Amino acid sequence: MDQFQISKMLNMNNLQDILSSGKVNANEGEQIYKFLLINDYYISSEYEVVNTLFKVMVLNNLWDAQIALRYFEYLNYEGWEYECLIVRGILLENNLSLAGEFCLETKLVQNGLSYFRDNAIWRGIDYDNEHIPISPAEWGISYDYKKKKFYKKSS
Repeated sequence: MDQFQISKMLNMNNLQDILSSGKVNANEGEQIYKFLLINDYYISSEYEVVNTLFKVMVLNNLWDAQIALRYFEYLNYEGWEYECLIVRGILLENNLSLAGEFCLETKLVQNGLSYFRDNAIWRGIDYDNEHIPISPAEWGISYDYKKKKFYKKSS
């Protein structure tokens, strides 16, 4: 799967413009939002395209608890363990905007290759405080919309 296929899935001919500018109109933002809620992009090797779509959500004030959870789940599913540790720690501190800042600063591809951090230190804080289980389901988090809080899923 490549960027063209992602743009077909999104039914957007102007995806490259969106990725370059980070700006979307309301309809495009809604399309990308809905797209990020499904799992279709999990099979894509266009990690930086998908990551940029999450960044577009932040830049256009569409970053919310649901998208932040999808970002965490995507990182977890794709094996970005240290990035996942950082996002999980930030979300469990209920700092949604800081998770968005991390997303904006994160690159999943460098020099054309997948890029994996070599530690869970971000902005001087070490988020490496727990073991990542083999099964992503054992490490999940959820969001309580009434209490407006992220919490660890109980197994």
